[in-house]
Parts: sequence; structure tokens; C-alpha cells
Amino acid sequence: MQQSIDENKEKHIGLLDIFTTSSILKPTMLVLVLMFFQVGTGVDIVSFFSVTIFQASGSNISPHLSSIGVGVIQIIASFLSSVVIDRFGRRPLLLISEIVIMISLFTIGLFFYLRSYDESVVVTLSWLPLASLLLFSIGFALGMGPVPFIYLEILPTHVAGKTKININNR
Repeated sequence: MQQSIDENKEKHIGLLDIFTTSSILKPTMLVLVLMFFQVGTGVDIVSFFSVTIFQASGSNISPHLSSIGVGVIQIIASFLSSVVIDRFGRRPLLLISEIVIMISLFTIGLFFYLRSYDESVVVTLSWLPLASLLLFSIGFALGMGPVPFIYLEILPTHVAGKTKININNR
């Protein structure tokens, strides 16, 4: 164990080394790109403004209960993701997750677009915002949520600590 600690001390790298060494640059860029797309899904906005989204939808379903339902579904899907990732792999889950997120965000966007032209849409499609955000939560929790952090495993051990600190301070 002491030998491993000594080896890692010898392999000390600076921030500049991450971007100049190709064996370190490729996995680091992969992780950074995945983290960029993870934030780009809008998960923070959906989470923080879910009550506001449900209020704006004009649905007769309680916005607070809908928001709680989305959170519960996200917790359940997060537990399921640990089993599903091992079975199906990271790449297929990332692709499926992005497709599900894209469809759900398109659907809720379409709902609000149609609602701006015709208020009767609220009566006939009042369930659509809740269904879209539930689908979004499931898609995110099964792929884009955990997989970028799992890809941190591919970084060399002497690089992982420095990179994880920089990524987690977003």
C-alpha cells in the first residue's frame, strides 16, 4: 500500500498536464463533454421550477403533489439505474436517456406552444405536463444522471482526484 502511495506521489501532475498529455486528455474530455450535456438537459431548471411549470400548465392536478410525484419517480428510477447500467451498459443507456429526455422536453414545449394559441388544450391535455416531466425524470435518472459520474472511473488514478475536484465544483 505504501508503494502505491509513493508511485502516485511520483506521478504528480499539474492542471496543464491534463490538457497536454493525450492519454489523459481523451478520457478527461469525454467526462467533461458528458458533464456538459448532463447540465444541458436542463435537469436543474426542471427540478427547481417544477411547481411553477405545473402551475403555468393550468392543470387541475395540484402543482405541489405533481412535483412530489416527479421527485419520487426520480428516486425510484435512480435505484433502478444501478441494476440497469450493469445489465445494458453505459452507452446504450446514454443514448436511450437522451432520446427520452428530448421527447419529453419537446412534448412539454409543444403543450405550452399549443396552449398559447388555444386555451382548450389545457382541458383536453391537462395530464401532459405531468406525464412529460415524469418521463423526463425517468430518462435522466436512468442514463444522463449517473453515467457521466461512472465514466470518471476511466481516468487514471493519479489524474482522477484532481479532475473530480474540478468537475464537482461546477
